[in-house]
Amino acid sequence: MGSVVVNLNIDEDTPEFTNKDNVGQVEILSNNRVMITLSKNGLIGFAQELLRMAHNDYTNGYHIHVDPSEIGYVSQTMGFFSMPNSAELIISCADFEPIDSYLKE
Repeated sequence: MGSVVVNLNIDEDTPEFTNKDNVGQVEILSNNRVMITLSKNGLIGFAQELLRMAHNDYTNGYHIHVDPSEIGYVSQTMGFFSMPNSAELIISCADFEPIDSYLKE
């Protein structure tokens, strides 16, 4: 398996997916479930942007909206193009305590 180098600095030298095959879909399912389905390049793009967000932008309450694509508006805010029938995805930063503090016996 090959490796992927992630440049944590956003600059013009960052390679883009020229085929625009970094695509994803966000679905709201029943029983409080959300499914995010991503192509391989969508996964790579999303992971890259999550790492950049944690490294460069992390502040409690900072958030980014990923809107569905439509004719005349195509965005890859978090490293992937969201399908037109997708739900809006909001990625938010929050300072949580360790998980054990939320688990009750």
